[in-house]
Amino acid sequence: MVSRPGLPKIVSADRPEVEAHAVPVIHITRTAPRAMPQAPRAETRPCFASSWIDSVSGREGVPVTCYEVSGVEVSIRSPADASTGMYAIDPPEYHLSPAHLQVLSEAISQISRILPTDVELNSLGMARPYIKAKARDFLYSKLAAKADDGTPTEQLEKEAERLAEMLCKYTAGYGVLETLLEDGVVQDIYVDAPSGQTPVQAVLRSDAMPGVRQKCRTNIFIGRRDLQGLVSRIKFETGLPFSEAHPVLEADMRRLGARFTLVGPPLSDKGVSIAIRKHSESVWTMPRLIANGSLSPLLSSFLWACVLGRRTVLIAGSRGAGKTTLLGSMLLEFPLSQRILLIEDTPEIPARRLQDLGYDLQALRFYSENGSKATSAHDALRVSLRMGESAIVIGEVRGEEAKVLYESMRAGSAGSAVLGTIHGNSVEGVLDRAVEDLGVSERAFSSTDIVVVIGLIRSPDGTRFERRVVEVAEVREHGDSVDLVQLFGIRPGCSCAMPTGSFSPESKAIRGIAGALGVSPEQVMDIVKTRAHADQVMSEA
Repeated sequence: MVSRPGLPKIVSADRPEVEAHAVPVIHITRTAPRAMPQAPRAETRPCFASSWIDSVSGREGVPVTCYEVSGVEVSIRSPADASTGMYAIDPPEYHLSPAHLQVLSEAISQISRILPTDVELNSLGMARPYIKAKARDFLYSKLAAKADDGTPTEQLEKEAERLAEMLCKYTAGYGVLETLLEDGVVQDIYVDAPSGQTPVQAVLRSDAMPGVRQKCRTNIFIGRRDLQGLVSRIKFETGLPFSEAHPVLEADMRRLGARFTLVGPPLSDKGVSIAIRKHSESVWTMPRLIANGSLSPLLSSFLWACVLGRRTVLIAGSRGAGKTTLLGSMLLEFPLSQRILLIEDTPEIPARRLQDLGYDLQALRFYSENGSKATSAHDALRVSLRMGESAIVIGEVRGEEAKVLYESMRAGSAGSAVLGTIHGNSVEGVLDRAVEDLGVSERAFSSTDIVVVIGLIRSPDGTRFERRVVEVAEVREHGDSVDLVQLFGIRPGCSCAMPTGSFSPESKAIRGIAGALGVSPEQVMDIVKTRAHADQVMSEA
């Protein structure tokens, strides 16, 4: 039999001297592809998992950092000869003794035969505590029966608790991916097809670890059985279909704080692929963005004045550029007395966190919790315009709601600032998208006061992309068309947008802010500059 390059080949299956029905640990060696010769690496996996964890050799470099996530060791490395980093995990369940594997195997068989009669398991969040409690009792009894008479009860209880958590992780959880889902350093997770031959990819948050490559490959290869289990649990938790007739599943899973996108055959002919975008758990402030180098103190102060002066601001950028992060930081600039209406399809803005901070914020979601469409963005916006004088914040302007938004702005229906995000890599690109794709006339687009473009700039060492505001322009009406006047732009030697000569008391935006606040344009400029000094001090605190 000739082995296929790149596929695992079982070379031994050690059977230690335990009971005859014990489940062994399988040892294999992966045969490397001929194009990339390397020494074979020994790998193991427990009986209840089909995913493989590669051992990490010295050629991956020394760990830049090591830490634990829920008992799993994590190391992040930056190999000198690779364009990506290495995110390696070492789960303790992959080092269990044959005796513990045997007990876990029996526990899984036992629990799968017991149908719950005292609780309704409508979600994995409800199922997991139930399964853990049943598993802990069963495991304790088995461990106690096999233990010496002198083994302390506390030790047995602790071991039963540890094993029960491992069991839940692979029966009512998300297996080895749970470590990445729980790790606050990780922002995106990609499982590409075929998952058994392609390592899981992870993208780290830009502010997490300076000097470490953002895009990392992991040492995780998701097995077919584990992948099928993941898909089944996502379908169960969302209630959405996923099959050849419905090969795409998109859902926001609030319990996990992430949005899942699944693509299967026939669209993905090599199997199911999964993309996971994790929502940020913290609220970014303007001083924090300044400290991160995303924008200058003067620009931060100007955006604060735009919020206070009831301006209309569109934040543009590509996917992952930081549009929502900047939008969330601008929400913090509203007075606590200002009523804010937040319209989103995907809950990316931490609304509950803002409410806890005292903000008068009402979230309007036009998608239900399981990802199915509850109403249209068009209808949600019309409702928001009838809910009294409020600031309107739109998660993303991308459909028929754009016309309603601009109609309301021109009619003065919005009672305060209007903020939103839109896809576009430049100010001109935003105008083209609004006019050509969304059907907004240039005359109507002139209701936009400011367009902010945020982009991904490669760091000098090339290891990561950094989020930077690269351009800010105001929109001036010119007959039936508009003029785009740059107020901030990138200069040679500067990492973020700096003011141009047009940022002056003659600016349309500055004059508009002055009218809203009842002061002169010159006073607005003085206020903005004074506030910039305060933002600089806070960013250094």
